[in-house]
Amino acid sequence: MFASLIGKNKKSGFTLVESLVGITLLLIVFIGIFGLIRLNIKIVAQSKAKAVATALANQKIELARNLTYNQVGTAGGIPSGVILETENIERNKIAYTVKTTVIYVDDSFDGVFPADPLAWDYKRIRVKVSWSEFFGGQVTLQTDIAPKGIETTGEGGIISVLVFDANGQPVPQADIRVENNDIFPPIDASYQTDNQGRIFIPGAPECNDCYKITASKFDYSSERTYEINEMVRSVALAFPIKPFLSVIEGQLSEISFSIDRLSTKTVNTIRYIEEKNWNDSFEDESKISEKLQTTLDSVNSAIKLENIDSQYQLSGYIISNIITPTALVEWGRMNWNDENFVPTEIKYQILYFNGVDWVLIPDSDLTVSGVLNSEGFPDSPLDLSQLDSYRYKSVKLKANFSTSDPNQTPSLFDWQITWFSSDTLISVPNLSFFMQGAKTLGLDINNQPIYKYVQNLTTNSEGTANILNLEWDSYRIIISPATGYDIANSFPSQPINLNPDSDQTVIIKLANHQTNTLLVTVKNSAGQPLIGAGVRLYRIGYDKNKLVSESGQVFFSPLSQAVYNLEIKIAGYQDWLSEVTVSGQSEQIILMTTP
Repeated sequence: MFASLIGKNKKSGFTLVESLVGITLLLIVFIGIFGLIRLNIKIVAQSKAKAVATALANQKIELARNLTYNQVGTAGGIPSGVILETENIERNKIAYTVKTTVIYVDDSFDGVFPADPLAWDYKRIRVKVSWSEFFGGQVTLQTDIAPKGIETTGEGGIISVLVFDANGQPVPQADIRVENNDIFPPIDASYQTDNQGRIFIPGAPECNDCYKITASKFDYSSERTYEINEMVRSVALAFPIKPFLSVIEGQLSEISFSIDRLSTKTVNTIRYIEEKNWNDSFEDESKISEKLQTTLDSVNSAIKLENIDSQYQLSGYIISNIITPTALVEWGRMNWNDENFVPTEIKYQILYFNGVDWVLIPDSDLTVSGVLNSEGFPDSPLDLSQLDSYRYKSVKLKANFSTSDPNQTPSLFDWQITWFSSDTLISVPNLSFFMQGAKTLGLDINNQPIYKYVQNLTTNSEGTANILNLEWDSYRIIISPATGYDIANSFPSQPINLNPDSDQTVIIKLANHQTNTLLVTVKNSAGQPLIGAGVRLYRIGYDKNKLVSESGQVFFSPLSQAVYNLEIKIAGYQDWLSEVTVSGQSEQIILMTTP
């Protein structure tokens, strides 16, 4: 019987796991209920906050209605009055911001200015009360107050402000700030444009070149008027494009501004830290794919002309194995160590596979310092940076031996070819650079432009600079030679157009600084890069051909301070030929035209 009771107790109890599951389910239920209670509390509090905001707005409206007509206006506003434009009020431990705007209204009922010379028909009071606690929100109330008796003539002139975006479309609800410290009482008032991006402000006191007007909007760029000789970055703006506005009694003074959404630009600075290479020091013939009348001198680890009956062959050659770099970005150079003296000679060539056979790279793609690939190159090192890495992904090296004396032979001890690969790319950290926009505010006393955006910047430890809140514009990045680098390529090419409301990434490829360099950008009339265009730069003692990269650029370095001939060719466009003067870090932007 005792055993039977124990068995029953075991069946009617709960295990530890079952208890934990039950507690967890209860917690989930109670947390959900608690969340609903908190939400209900916030909803009730939000409702109370809105009621208080509505009451504050009504109080401000009633205050305005009980003032005399001449007193209805904001302190420092147009029209001027006794109402504060901005007040911070606390009720029930909630902070409210009360914003009041008063403007004259030119009612269309009796015509608008200039058809109606009395543009001060009545005043419109707009009160906005906002708060951030709970869910946050705002309440806006508006009323019109007309003068007693006949329509008033008013005083001053009318300020008309139009705000549009980069595409010429109106910007509604743009914030307009009007300031004037040349009159008493001084004016400092804020308004908003209507749905057509315009606002009329009648009753502005008359004065010359005295109204500072600013147009802005949240997450938008801003634009404003400037005082003559106002200091901008320690330089006097002698001739502003948008000077302070003048207002004439009974006249309309118009001004327009262009603003749009802000953008972000990310600048990455990179370089290639090392050259990869393929080489053969001729310890054996394993890296030779083909030879003719040449042999390996294993004692000296050198390739020589074949010797038969104590006589060297008069000519011969060797061809290397196929060389196919991985992640190829740019070819570097070809080097060799040989011994040749009159009457012996070795000339070097580079081959590629044309789909049928291995043949010489065309002279149009490989001519260095006036020497053609078909002729063979006698001097080491050989600069191969001009080779199109997209077209020539694999190559073979060829050495042509010759002698006019059968008792003598040239000797090749080793050769190599180098290249840059994307896996050797590294970021350049903590690099200082200068960025300038194309938009100007006007001219200084020397008629030099004063730019709207000028900034010294620095990349971070990862070689990146994130530049926020940029206005749409055309920007140029400049790197000082003091950094030890030159800009060898930028993608996209400079100047770099930044559109409104966009995120743009710019990659700046750097090369070691040289005293004189030339960066050539080749585009069509639409501004698109002409990838693959052939660019030749030459003068006495210098002749190099390069192909335009994906960014539309080629870079020549190092150069002499001199006048060069620049020649550009690409199918479908007229050939371009002109002299260019290279001095320091020079740049040429070429727009090719069709025949």
